[in-house]
Amino acid sequence: MRIQSFTPIASPNSKILILGTMPGNESLNSDQYYAHPTNHFWDIMFRVLLKDFDFFRLVQENENYKSKIDLLIENRIALWDTLKYCDRKGNLDKDIRNAIKYDFDSFFKNQQEIKTILFNGQKAHKYFIESFNHIVNQRNIKLSVLNSTSSSNSKNVFSILNEWKNEINNAI
Repeated sequence: MRIQSFTPIASPNSKILILGTMPGNESLNSDQYYAHPTNHFWDIMFRVLLKDFDFFRLVQENENYKSKIDLLIENRIALWDTLKYCDRKGNLDKDIRNAIKYDFDSFFKNQQEIKTILFNGQKAHKYFIESFNHIVNQRNIKLSVLNSTSSSNSKNVFSILNEWKNEINNAI
């Protein structure tokens, strides 16, 4: 099944870019990044970026999409995916076929402040580096491949949270 990703969430002063691979079906149906209720992305972002966030509060149940986007923009974080189109059955990156990447050369012309790219999983990094390593070299951008926030990742969620927290805090 042919699917298409979203436009980026970014502002001209974004300092960090978080790249996924391709939204899952729940996200595509909701027209929202990381909409699946078991994906940990937004719970991690709120816990990392809001120092007084109630640790026991679930973001997916209590925050609207605009507040999620505002949180990223206020913290100079851009969000996008490496793939514009692909064929995929199901939600898993391993099932992606016929991938077509976004035009990151054009994107980075308008994003002069980005100094760090955080990849939400190995596949996002793989697709980006295949075609856009020259951007990293030209602009001296730091890359970090992080554990995926997907619930299909069997790694301990607290370990993933700490990893994301360390990388974001080092980049801010």
